[in-house]
Amino acid sequence: MNEILKERAVRLAQLSAAIRTGLAEAEAILPGINDQLSKLAAVGMTDFQIEGPVIYCRPAGISSECTDEFVIYQAAIVTLGGIGATVWNSDDHTEHTSGPYGKPVDLSPRFLPYDKCPALVKAMLVSQAAEMLDCLIRDVRLLGS
Repeated sequence: MNEILKERAVRLAQLSAAIRTGLAEAEAILPGINDQLSKLAAVGMTDFQIEGPVIYCRPAGISSECTDEFVIYQAAIVTLGGIGATVWNSDDHTEHTSGPYGKPVDLSPRFLPYDKCPALVKAMLVSQAAEMLDCLIRDVRLLGS
């Protein structure tokens, strides 16, 4: 039994190292992507916004005791800001997601660029960036057709 646990601990350490390396590599790519998004904005494509999923939620106060209020981080791409997150309080987010589908909302006042996000949010953003970029590319193609 000790050998099985030891083997699993070694494998877990290897996987953990691979995850850290992969995350560092992915984070190194994001500034280049944000630079390309800035170039899109510079040529006038400033109104593209892609909303991804909620990636992190925490109590709004310093304690989770006796409160229903939360801070919600939602993955997003805003052409002028790049990849990052929109920051909502739980009431505003509920109102936003309960509103009529397709109603345009300016996300830029809520937008937090990737480099200003908390570390946990950055890690979660990396996993959502590719899918959001695919959505953005589809939207740009639709515009050009």
